[in-house]
Parts: sequence; structure tokens; C-alpha cells
Amino acid sequence: MHKVVWVAVVVVSAGLLAPPLFFIAAKKRVVAMYVPALYAIFAWGTPIVASLAGNAKNWSGGVLVFTLIVAAVHAALLDTDWKAGR
Repeated sequence: MHKVVWVAVVVVSAGLLAPPLFFIAAKKRVVAMYVPALYAIFAWGTPIVASLAGNAKNWSGGVLVFTLIVAAVHAALLDTDWKAGR
């Protein structure tokens, strides 16, 4: 059930909540600390760069969808089951 919640939050938030969720996983030492930073760059940086660069309709949606898919699959593959001491 815990894994379903993680994946659902990533998908429902359109990938925008992936960085905080993976930060939690990094604090639990499930993933490396650079993983949340990469998700933040792609999930939050893409709309910012797209709006600054103009003509964002051509490519920003594709990058966000790709980030959403990667984050959802990554969340599904993680060992997120609750373990004592984590």
C-alpha cells in the first residue's frame, strides 16, 4: 500500500511533487542525494526555462511528461516499504 501511495502522489501531482518525495527517500538512504536534485531541475526548472525562452508549447510539455513517467516508474521500483530504523 505504501508503494501505491508514493506512485499515486507522483502521478496525481504531474511529477511536481517528485523532488520532495525523493528527498524523503534520500534521507532514508533509499536513493542517492543527487536524485531529488535531478528531479527538481527537470520538474521545476523546465517550466521556468520554457517561460523565459518563449514558445514553450513546443517542448516543455514533452519534457514534463517524460519526467513524470520516469519519476513514476522510479517510485514504483524503489524499496519504499516501511522498515524500522529508517
